[in-house]
Amino acid sequence: MITKETISQQHYIDIIGHASSMLNLSLFQIKEKYADYPMRLMEYIEKEEHEEGIEIRFDKEEVTITCIGNDNKECISVFFFPDDNQFIEDVVGYLKEHYDYSYLKSRFILDNCFMKIKEDKELKDNIYLLFYK
Repeated sequence: MITKETISQQHYIDIIGHASSMLNLSLFQIKEKYADYPMRLMEYIEKEEHEEGIEIRFDKEEVTITCIGNDNKECISVFFFPDDNQFIEDVVGYLKEHYDYSYLKSRFILDNCFMKIKEDKELKDNIYLLFYK
């Protein structure tokens, strides 16, 4: 029997899957994989620092995912920004039931990466998830 809880869990699995699967893909591969979604290509340059990234909007899921690339233009960090902070609480509830949490390193240990909960330093109400290896 498919319940609302089953649908919600599948929703979290899908979103976490999108975010974690982007790690180590090239920005070009991500652009190709998500060509049907609205996206923005970004370039950040300041003094010696130069980063490229791609931001993808998932309207149905009400989240925006941003990938930051390394010098080889491979995604090394995925930032997950939901429209509503309640979604963060729901995802964390799901993660607590299904994954281990390292209290020493303040991160969830997923199948192929780690995930931290972060707060935007400038916008205190803006909570996001950071996926990385």
